[in-house]
Amino acid sequence: MLLQSSKVGSRTMLRHKCRCWTLAAATLAALILFGAHNTETVAGKPTQSSAQQRQAPWAPKLYPFCMEVSDAKRRTLVQEAHMLRELGFDGVGYLLWLDNPDVPVRKLGEDLEANLRTLDEAGLPVLDLGASVNVDPNARPYDPRLVEAIRKLKGRPLTISVMLTGLPPGDERGTKPAVKNLRQLGDLAAKSGLRISIYHHKGHWTESFIHTLRVVERVHHPCVGANFNLCHWLAVDGDKDYRPHLRDGVEKIFIVTICGAKVGSKTPSGLIQPLDRGDFDNRELLATLREIGYRGPIGLQCFMIPGDAREHLQRSMNVWKAWKAEWAKDDP
Repeated sequence: MLLQSSKVGSRTMLRHKCRCWTLAAATLAALILFGAHNTETVAGKPTQSSAQQRQAPWAPKLYPFCMEVSDAKRRTLVQEAHMLRELGFDGVGYLLWLDNPDVPVRKLGEDLEANLRTLDEAGLPVLDLGASVNVDPNARPYDPRLVEAIRKLKGRPLTISVMLTGLPPGDERGTKPAVKNLRQLGDLAAKSGLRISIYHHKGHWTESFIHTLRVVERVHHPCVGANFNLCHWLAVDGDKDYRPHLRDGVEKIFIVTICGAKVGSKTPSGLIQPLDRGDFDNRELLATLREIGYRGPIGLQCFMIPGDAREHLQRSMNVWKAWKAEWAKDDP
């Protein structure tokens, strides 16, 4: 009887170890890919230290998002993809789904596989896909299609930006559901080599970047981090110095989004402009990111910028190329 119990115990322990090894392997794979998102590569291998990262040429990938919302040309996905490649962008960002039908945003998740194939054929990587998570304890946390979408996106070097909605900004009732659901999504993302990043947004539960970083700390998951979104920072915390918060949170900042902006404005048209407009000093922001070793992509916020998207995207790209030329001169 003791021998039989010992054998049963051994089998149970073995199964437990196997599960642990499987989870560890999935987490390790995610961490490797996670690191690849935020570091440059040399001969296919990640750089070895943050000091080496700071010495490497700083040339973050630039991708636009929400440019289709007010595009006067109403381009198809194919037309949009070829336009962005011609303009020199490194990728693109879209929403997977949006609950508000009044916003004419492109929803890539409606026919995900076909849309991904279109972008692949155009040679335009998807770097960011948006979704939402409801932190109301009594609501469905997220679209069930998100689980399958994460599976289909396996192996792609992208981040899923999640907007946390359902409760007023900072409402404590949302903390427990947010932590639980973000950990679940983080586990799913780890299996597919993806990342989950909280998209702070004025009026949402995480409207403040500072609050967002606290939530990320509570979640404590290697595949869950935060966006720094300039327009929403200015709308919510624009009277504060962003630099210490970026320095403190750099290891968990997965995406930074920028745009031209008028400091002190409270309207979308003032806070979201092409890079050649506005008086906010984006060069100082980018210099800070470079100094602290940020290696992730830069999203170009284009929501509600009127006119032909090609025209304002070209203007922003001209500014970006000028900045890149300056960085190249500074590199050793």
